[in-house]
Amino acid sequence: MTTLPGSLIDALPVRERRSPGLALADGRWLAAARSGLYVFPAPFEEEAGSGEEEAGSGEAARGAEPALFPWYDVARARWEAEGQLFALEWVDPSRRPLTGRTEGDPEQFMRHAGEYVDRSIVLHTQCQADNGTTITAWVRRGGRGLFSVLTASGPLDAAGRRAADALEAGAREAVG
Repeated sequence: MTTLPGSLIDALPVRERRSPGLALADGRWLAAARSGLYVFPAPFEEEAGSGEEEAGSGEAARGAEPALFPWYDVARARWEAEGQLFALEWVDPSRRPLTGRTEGDPEQFMRHAGEYVDRSIVLHTQCQADNGTTITAWVRRGGRGLFSVLTASGPLDAAGRRAADALEAGAREAVG
């Protein structure tokens, strides 16, 4: 299992310090913890004033406070062995994916991340609008119970919005 460097472990809550880490070739570090995905920023990222949207770029700052993203914000994570490429896609399709080339063995990190994402998904369903836009409805488990998320991969006209509303209503009804 890849573990975080000591200076990064110290930035995590005590209960999360045994979480598997993922080293990215550009120096960033990720930790798959029960409470969410910890993303350590680049050493000079803080000085550059980057925020949450930039949490997925740069090198890991030793001793810097990590950003914490709840698992219900994550749609999926995947690792490509051939190129050693990691990609994490967010539920919100407008957010830039968190990507990078990995160093070390990502097996434990990917297993834990997959389990945590799967636990947050109660129901996931999709349909396609007449114009080809994919509409996705999620029922996710968060800190305050179940909630639904509706996304579209492109524009929706009035008929598409009705289809989206129906898809979300059906998903919510399916879980009670």
